[in-house]
Amino acid sequence: MNRRTGWSAAAATAVLLLGTPGCGILSGSGQQVRELAGHEVVHEMSGDDLEELAVPTTVSEASWVWEGPRDGELVGVHPVPTGAVLHLNDGVVGLDTRTGKEVWSYRLLGSEAEAAVSPDGTFVAVSASGSLVLLDSGTGVETLVLEHGGAGTDRLSVQHAGLVTDDGLVTAGPGDGGGVAVSFSPWDDEPGWRGERLRCPGGAGDPRVEDGFLTPSGVVVVYACDGSDLRLTSLDTATGEEQWSLVRGQDFEDAAEHPEQLDEETFAAAGDVAVLQNMALMRGTVVIDTVRGEVLSEALPSEPEDTVLRVLPHGYLAVRSERLENGQWEDRFEVRDFSGTVKDTVVTDENSVGSTVSGQLPLKDSLLKPRWSEEEDNMEVAVFGWDAEGPEETIALPVEVDLGGIDSVWEVEEALGPGTFQEVPGAVLVREHARGEPVPRVAGLT
Repeated sequence: MNRRTGWSAAAATAVLLLGTPGCGILSGSGQQVRELAGHEVVHEMSGDDLEELAVPTTVSEASWVWEGPRDGELVGVHPVPTGAVLHLNDGVVGLDTRTGKEVWSYRLLGSEAEAAVSPDGTFVAVSASGSLVLLDSGTGVETLVLEHGGAGTDRLSVQHAGLVTDDGLVTAGPGDGGGVAVSFSPWDDEPGWRGERLRCPGGAGDPRVEDGFLTPSGVVVVYACDGSDLRLTSLDTATGEEQWSLVRGQDFEDAAEHPEQLDEETFAAAGDVAVLQNMALMRGTVVIDTVRGEVLSEALPSEPEDTVLRVLPHGYLAVRSERLENGQWEDRFEVRDFSGTVKDTVVTDENSVGSTVSGQLPLKDSLLKPRWSEEEDNMEVAVFGWDAEGPEETIALPVEVDLGGIDSVWEVEEALGPGTFQEVPGAVLVREHARGEPVPRVAGLT
């Protein structure tokens, strides 16, 4: 897509302004230090021109380790076409995943920065203290600076700036005549849209935005009204027109077994499907087709002997456990479509995988499973070929991964799951998770 540096008139209605003087476009390589939103910005670019990379179908070794700043904390990993963007607590780093080399970095020192990547991966948005910066994901070049004030109570935003699409921002806020107004403001000078899109049934009260996420076919706004069930409405990002709407309690039931253990329930998209994360990250019993607005399932397996582990764009990963005659347990990891038909299988035993309930990463040709190694006194990664016979391969990790003392499946997945144990173009990345206050580190498996 074209790189865009203009700003539309629709931005004014969304209370988004052009950046202040001194916050212009950067080009070339080197380091620039300046102030933005009351924070010192350190922006470095190598000038390297990276090519787009393929996501590995399997891995066989740990090839490199990235080490971050001593005052930094790694929040998560985002895939981009040329490799990966690492989200730090105060900014972002663009990584060449073939070597682990930093290609660019953008840090607002002393801030708590949120970050998001556009659906096609070409832009990275960093939001802190009421300002949002748009960066080219491959080069780190700054293309736009916006002031959004950081005000608002909705959750349809990166620190209330908006959901970052390929072409602009989607925002939600109080409408002039009540309800919630959802707006789209393009990066360029094309017109956007704004409308009173969301209202409570019968006009009883104002809706409260609880969540929002992008799909390949639109933006889904999750909202609630006092005394009524949660509602999902999908809007076309090109026009703002409603595509479909679903209501919890009418169109699907939330089958969370232990809702009292969850601080919140959120939806996440995997391709053209969305999962209600009522078990852990990318895991839940309710799955929705976001193109047609149909519930694909509200009862994915959640029994101890048959448990969904991760929702995928075209199905889900599950584990089926069975006690054998010799008293040992056999574990069958299965990729199934949403009808339950098994597509790929790994058969192993409890001694080969350790815990079965978290940490699995399915690739095209293999299943990766971290497990504790007494020999290494650390986690290692076992590599199981789909439907393959023979022992698994093992990769020793050059970073410390210690999950001792974590009892919550959600917290384990945050430490070593989607966004932290993550396939990206060029490599599989594993975040270090050590006790104390360690330097942030990431290992690259290739």
